[in-house]
Amino acid sequence: MKKTLIILGIIVGVLALAVGIYYLDAYLKQPTEQEIEEAREQIEKGFQTPEKDMPENQKLDLIEFFPDGMLEFQLQEVIHAMSHQKVKADQKWGVHMITKERIERLLEIAEMNKEKYEWGQIYIDILSRWVEGDFSKAVEDHNAIWELQGGNVGIAYDLLSPVEEKAYLDYYFKKQ
Repeated sequence: MKKTLIILGIIVGVLALAVGIYYLDAYLKQPTEQEIEEAREQIEKGFQTPEKDMPENQKLDLIEFFPDGMLEFQLQEVIHAMSHQKVKADQKWGVHMITKERIERLLEIAEMNKEKYEWGQIYIDILSRWVEGDFSKAVEDHNAIWELQGGNVGIAYDLLSPVEEKAYLDYYFKKQ
């Protein structure tokens, strides 16, 4: 009986230690307020960067890359790929950096082709929020486009934190 209690006590102690280590590790991995603020500032700086000031390997000719006659499925692909910068999803296919100037161009195209596009108002609604820097509905925006494209894997389920978004940007767009 005494031996069983000792073994049980050791097992409980080891489990308590493991749980404590798990929570301590999770706590220590939390970003500081300074790290969060620095990430927000870098994201905002990237958003505001004019195309002409982008690094050479990221610079686009917006008229050529996003032509007036852009097809609807092409606009969907770009919006969808841009949304990946803002959302968590188990799978993401496509990458496009979000900048205000790029969104302004896409909004111009969506408005120009509103009557021609089957879902023109959806694109205008999404891009009108984004051009103002409002990505609070990016999960819903991603999933709306994803559904229009017939998505079956990769549904978005949450927004990235500023630190996660900065890591995404560093991974895909860091100056090489």
